[in-house]
Amino acid sequence: MRPQKLTMQAFGSYGQKTIIDFTKTDQNLFLVTGDTGAGKTTIFDAIVFALYGEASSVSNKKEGVVLQSQYAGLELEPYVELEFTDGQEQDIYTVRRVPRHLKKITRGAAKGVGTREITGSVSLIMPDGTEYPQKESNGKLQEIIGLTKNQFMQVAMIAQGEFMELLRAKSDDKKKIFRRLFNTEMYEDIAVELGNRKRAKEKDIADIRTRCQSEAARVKLLSDSAENQGQDEFGQQTEVLEESLDKLKKQIADGEIVVIGEFLETLFQYCRVLDKKLQTAEKDCSEAAENRDKKRDEYTEAQQLQGLFLQLDQAEEELAQCRELTSEMEKKEQLAGQIQAAWEVKASSDQLEEKSQEAEKTEDSLRELQSQLPELMKIQKEAEKEEERAEKEQRQAQKEFSRISEKAEKALELFRQIGECRKKVQKLEKNLLQIQKQKKEAKDAFEASEIQEKEYRKQAEALSDAGEKLAVCHSKMREIGTMMDDIKGLSAIYREIKKYSDTAEKLQQRYADIRDKYEKKQQEYETLRRAFLDAQAGFLAAELKPGNPCPVCGATEHPSPCIPKEEHRELSQDKIDHIGNDAESLRKEQETLSGEVKSNTNLRDARDRDFRENFEKLQDKMRRSIPKLPESFSPGQAQELIKQWKQQVQTEEFAYQKQAETLREIREKLEELEKRKPSLKENMETFQEQEKNVQAALEGARSELAGYSSSSDFSSEEEAKNARNMAENRKNQTEEVLKEARNKAECTRQKKTEAETLIRRYEKELPARKKEKDRQKKIYETLLQEKNLTEEQWKNLTDIYEKYAAEEFRNDVNSFRNRQTAAKSSTRSMRAAIGERQRPVLEEKRSQAEEAEKIFEASGRIRDGIKSVYRENQAVYDTLAPILTDRKRLVEEHAKLDNLYRLVSGNVSGSRMDLETYVQRYYLEKILDAANRRFQDMSAGQFELRMYDLEKAGEGKNRGLDLMVYSTVTGKEREIRTLSGGESFMAALSLALGMADEIQESSAAISLDIMFIDEGFGSLDEHSRNQAVKVLLEMAEGSKLIGIISHVTELKQEIEDQLIVTKDEAGSHVRWQIS
Repeated sequence: MRPQKLTMQAFGSYGQKTIIDFTKTDQNLFLVTGDTGAGKTTIFDAIVFALYGEASSVSNKKEGVVLQSQYAGLELEPYVELEFTDGQEQDIYTVRRVPRHLKKITRGAAKGVGTREITGSVSLIMPDGTEYPQKESNGKLQEIIGLTKNQFMQVAMIAQGEFMELLRAKSDDKKKIFRRLFNTEMYEDIAVELGNRKRAKEKDIADIRTRCQSEAARVKLLSDSAENQGQDEFGQQTEVLEESLDKLKKQIADGEIVVIGEFLETLFQYCRVLDKKLQTAEKDCSEAAENRDKKRDEYTEAQQLQGLFLQLDQAEEELAQCRELTSEMEKKEQLAGQIQAAWEVKASSDQLEEKSQEAEKTEDSLRELQSQLPELMKIQKEAEKEEERAEKEQRQAQKEFSRISEKAEKALELFRQIGECRKKVQKLEKNLLQIQKQKKEAKDAFEASEIQEKEYRKQAEALSDAGEKLAVCHSKMREIGTMMDDIKGLSAIYREIKKYSDTAEKLQQRYADIRDKYEKKQQEYETLRRAFLDAQAGFLAAELKPGNPCPVCGATEHPSPCIPKEEHRELSQDKIDHIGNDAESLRKEQETLSGEVKSNTNLRDARDRDFRENFEKLQDKMRRSIPKLPESFSPGQAQELIKQWKQQVQTEEFAYQKQAETLREIREKLEELEKRKPSLKENMETFQEQEKNVQAALEGARSELAGYSSSSDFSSEEEAKNARNMAENRKNQTEEVLKEARNKAECTRQKKTEAETLIRRYEKELPARKKEKDRQKKIYETLLQEKNLTEEQWKNLTDIYEKYAAEEFRNDVNSFRNRQTAAKSSTRSMRAAIGERQRPVLEEKRSQAEEAEKIFEASGRIRDGIKSVYRENQAVYDTLAPILTDRKRLVEEHAKLDNLYRLVSGNVSGSRMDLETYVQRYYLEKILDAANRRFQDMSAGQFELRMYDLEKAGEGKNRGLDLMVYSTVTGKEREIRTLSGGESFMAALSLALGMADEIQESSAAISLDIMFIDEGFGSLDEHSRNQAVKVLLEMAEGSKLIGIISHVTELKQEIEDQLIVTKDEAGSHVRWQIS
């Protein structure tokens, strides 16, 4: 790649369009010279920006609106255009890149004042003239150049400061730089991956150790328990195995996992013994169960027979009680019939009384209406006469009202016309005064607007650049916002680190607590389990009786029975199992907590690495944006520095914002004033015309008012209205009187009609009601004869008994008969069920059943104790067997990974150089070969750069990339820091040139024919400077274009082709000075 032409506009310090044609130079070596800050390095910035979209080096990164020139207006679009060849076919590519920038708003409310941000763009023109797709242009450019941006910066730009630091850097610092340039991350990743795998294996082994300890603690022992009596063939073997298991358990609990194999084998043998003991106990328990079931069935049958005898006794007693109540029930049945008959007679008597009252009431109502009818007819005639008189008076009042009303309406119309004419005159006079006032105000407003317009235009001109200044402040505030977001992100990461640390600490404490609880619970379980087994003999001994066989050994004599301790009497297998389950839960919780502690620790370390990386990125941003930063600062100081810079920018932004708002308000007022002026002038002329029209209308209205005459029957409008109102009131009064007369007449007619109607109805109903009364009387008398009751008898019965008493007596009688029948039936059934059997003796049967039950429970407890120990121990064996196989495999894998990791990561005593450093020494050796060719020329063969001796590079610490300088004068090596300033520059320049050669060589098929060297020549004496220039001239004899950025006066004499950079109020400018 070789640049042909560079065009810049509104970019950095270059305001106007600037073209640099690199084909004008006659030599490949040229000098870029100018004052400090003139814009020399910006040329290289522009080349890098055109190719990669970012400008300058990592320590001074710029992008976006920061690249927009302050020496050009916002209306001028910033861009960089670079023409270059690919170095092989000499095909010319053209790339044009526009950075993200600000532009004035040309429409809407913010027109001319506000700004908006325009996104960046890139355009790549291929040698055949076609444009490459924009979205893929960046990838295509890197493919053409063949280098990443960082590689291009190292090869094409040699800055004294950066390479001086590389020259003197320690091995670890050089390793980070070489990692980025030569992509050796994979070797570090290998070491990290090996470390992760090794730690994973260690965690797995630790988990297995914890599981083995937990499982071993679960193993149970029978000890010398009652169930071993009578089983001498297993007793001695069991004792030996239990002693061995107890000893091995203690060793495993103390961390001696190596005995786990012996422990597992012993446990297997112990389980086989337990299995045989369990089979014997199962057989004994089965026989005891058969005997218990037999005794239980006999006792149940005796209970049933006793129940039949009890039911027979109850039935016979019930029959005796029924015989005593027979006479009383017969009396109740007779009384129930009499009560029912009395209430039937009472119901008939009540109906007779009701019919008699209805007939009497109808007869009384008929007599009353017949006496009122003559008076109602008289009142009706008087009301009809009053109605006729009221109708006559109403017709007269209506006629008088019509005559007076007609005269009054004519007079009122005349008075109305006169009033309207007067109002019209008054309104026109008022309008004329108002228009004259408005005409004066319109004229004053028009003259004031012209004065205000001149003042606004003067203020707007003074504030015209406020928008551009405000846009720059907005851009800075967006950058500050990004930094504050980074600070918040760092704070969030720090809180996560603190949370993970606190959680890990709490989990560790909790792990210790759970471990202590588990050990105590397991000890309690073992103690109680042994006590429980010991207590079984005591429970069996308590049931022994002289002469009866022992359920365990079968002996009939019991000279020394076991006596259980009082504190063990409440022990049970369920309680023991419950405590065992609690211990198992604690063991599992212990394993879970161990994993959680490791997980939180790993998360904390990962977030700590993220914190450091993010803070380094934030520092880079701050150095690019904030001036005058200290060399180093903490995250807390970074936040304070950002706040201070934000306050400074906000102060400027507030001032510019206020100016911009003032300018916007002034322009809005100007625009509004320009719109209002024509209407103000038109308004003034309109009022003048209206004044003339209103004066003419006023004269006409006055003439019309003078022409009206006042000829009328009434002297005034008020007199006319009063006369009409009086006639109307008289008419209304007669209408009201007529209405009342008609209502009264109608009411009397209605009352007379209703009375006549009721008389006819009562005359019709009365005979029927008397007949119904007589019929009901006959029914009552007949019912008295049928029921054989006198009136006095039925009244006495109804007074004493309620109607429902008869039903209650009948229910008592029916209940008695049912009870008697049931007792007879039950007696027959019980005698049939008992048959010839005699009444049983229950106590004897119950005692035999209880004895059998106790023997069964004792054998069951023995069986359950052995089964519990067997099942628990067998489960431990089944769990540990595959774990032991996994542990052996993991230990072998961990040993291999540990050896490999220590070797690759440089963690071996006497060999601290890691694999990545070893690989990078290969690249450094090639760099030094190329560098020493230049260094020997520049130093007249006096110096040579060498790597630290390989055999000593890993002693104590990693020094595999440290550099030494060999002096041919003394024949000795010495440290780089002993070189003088000029010697250091030559060494750094040689190292940079050598690195550029190596980077280009390592990138296949890359031809980069461009290099810039920035400063550093001022520290050289004349001889050294000549030697350095000689080396560069030799390099330039090929196709490489080399530009030296410097303001050293002597270089201007030695290098003929010069690109001179100057700067004034309009920005930077360039011109070629060719020899």
